Amino acid sequence: MILYKVMKIKDKRYFSLTAIILAGGESSRVGLNKSKDQMKLAGRLLIDWVISTLTSLDNLTKEDIIIVGSKEKYSNFKRVFKDIFPQKGPLGGIFSGLKASTSQYNLLVGCDMPFIEVKLLQYMIENINTYDMVIPCHGKGLIEPLCAIYSKSCLEVIERNIKAGVLSVREIFPHLKVKFIKEEEIKRFDAGLYSFFNINFKGDFTKAEELIKMRRIK
Repeated sequence: MILYKVMKIKDKRYFSLTAIILAGGESSRVGLNKSKDQMKLAGRLLIDWVISTLTSLDNLTKEDIIIVGSKEKYSNFKRVFKDIFPQKGPLGGIFSGLKASTSQYNLLVGCDMPFIEVKLLQYMIENINTYDMVIPCHGKGLIEPLCAIYSKSCLEVIERNIKAGVLSVREIFPHLKVKFIKEEEIKRFDAGLYSFFNINFKGDFTKAEELIKMRRIK
């Protein structure tokens, strides 16, 4: 089974791309006794919203998706991998996904982000060029590490930082070539920045339901 598809970037080079979903987050802040990926929004699992978005990208299918999480929960997926560095936050999940991938570039998203805009993801892919990372940046320096593109070249510095106990994603930036997608670019595709809306608290579910009605999301 092929792990990746080939996609074209601006300078006519070709590269492999895999999508990675981090599905290991617990729901302690939400206040429910289940993991985020198993929660339902408008009758659909949160992770199914994310999968639907990813498979809307050109040439990307479920076979091109890696899930970092429990193999028992995702027996219908062939590419499910446990977290190599548990209890190390998002950086540990990012490392685990990149380690499992055989693709040069990897589009990584969280399992609790139901409103990611496909056109924004496509724009990020088109801006890879020779960068190690492509990451959205908005507001006063806010970054979105769980809606970003990472190359395999990030693995070495991520592993080094994890072993040193440096778990902030920002701390890998000085060692890599990073492309920041600025707010004005993001808003061309997602004026409300809903792509970065995630589920952390019970109130987020209520807000998400309201957004679905307002935007007529199906």
